[in-house]
Amino acid sequence: MSALMRYLYWLALLLPFHSIAVDYWQEHPLPAQWQQYLAASQQLLQQDEAAFATELGNSSAQLAVKHSEFGLTAITTAAEAEAVLSFQTPSGGWSKRTDMRMPRKPGQHYGSEPDYVPTFDNNATSTQLQWLADYYPHAPEPLRQQITLAIERGIALVIDAQYPNGGFAQSYPLRGDYHDAVTLNDNALYQLMQLLWQAAHDKRFAMLADNRKQAAKAAFYRAVDWLLANQVWVSGQLSVWGAQHHPLTGGPVAARKFEQASLVSSESAKLLQLMLQTVPDYPGVAASLAAGAHWLRQHQISGKTRYRDAQGYLSLADSPGSVIWSRFYDLQSGEPVFFDRDGKTYSDVSRLSLERQRGYGWYQSVAEEFLLAYDEYLTIHNE
Repeated sequence: MSALMRYLYWLALLLPFHSIAVDYWQEHPLPAQWQQYLAASQQLLQQDEAAFATELGNSSAQLAVKHSEFGLTAITTAAEAEAVLSFQTPSGGWSKRTDMRMPRKPGQHYGSEPDYVPTFDNNATSTQLQWLADYYPHAPEPLRQQITLAIERGIALVIDAQYPNGGFAQSYPLRGDYHDAVTLNDNALYQLMQLLWQAAHDKRFAMLADNRKQAAKAAFYRAVDWLLANQVWVSGQLSVWGAQHHPLTGGPVAARKFEQASLVSSESAKLLQLMLQTVPDYPGVAASLAAGAHWLRQHQISGKTRYRDAQGYLSLADSPGSVIWSRFYDLQSGEPVFFDRDGKTYSDVSRLSLERQRGYGWYQSVAEEFLLAYDEYLTIHNE
């Protein structure tokens, strides 16, 4: 890569990932239940900000240390547990891309990115709660009490975050713009639904009060109802879901400019698999699974695999026996689509800028795992 191309590539990485500015809450008259939800979200955000301001006093805020994950893959020591606990916001969640190996200092931000404090994006909040639950049996008694309180607060936040119709935004308290869409992207909805199911049923969360477990169970089923109500119809046939859906109308919507409204393969497959594993007999789920599996089979790319050359250019290469899916599919035609940073849409990934070819997972194979599990399920239940 030439010096100029390297410069342009890194410059692009430093530019904001512009979204398509939207305020969902000004588009339609809001019923009282939604107005109450928004008021509660705003109040919680103000409480978080006030708590941090009190902690800060007259001092200057310190930056949180950025990390692509959290600096940890699990909690294995009391010191690590205490560090993770220190990053729980007053509202009960955690932030993404923040190093949590060392305890948060007084006056240090809870996260490295202000629009994600706290968030469910990039597995944040769900990951910390699962880590704490896993470590709980190994923790000394005083720390167990802190962990129990933290998990109670975290699960309460997730339950409070659920929209009145059962969906979840990317972050809560709400941050506005595309963050307020019901977010399947990067498996945000999947992670939250899995967490709720675990909180209600998994012995790892035995420390939760019974009423919290019941609330988590009810929230899980409301999310299932949201999925069944908003699976996208295309030409009279059920398909799958979009990466983001309008919180009120339920239709697929755009997020960042390289994430236009479209159907998604991987996130849809993960949610289908979760329903298959947990509630295959729930009313409406069988039809949803069958339609989703049919759509994924129709749209798989057979005999190909992704190939990236030394410069990062992306293409498909022959691979007999392999199957792969585009990340995004056009809402009407069902054909693979690829979006550049300027919002332009292409049917050929090679037409994207090199920065976007290198910086995004345009082809994925996650759906194969669901289809194998679904075939096995059908075989067992049709015997």
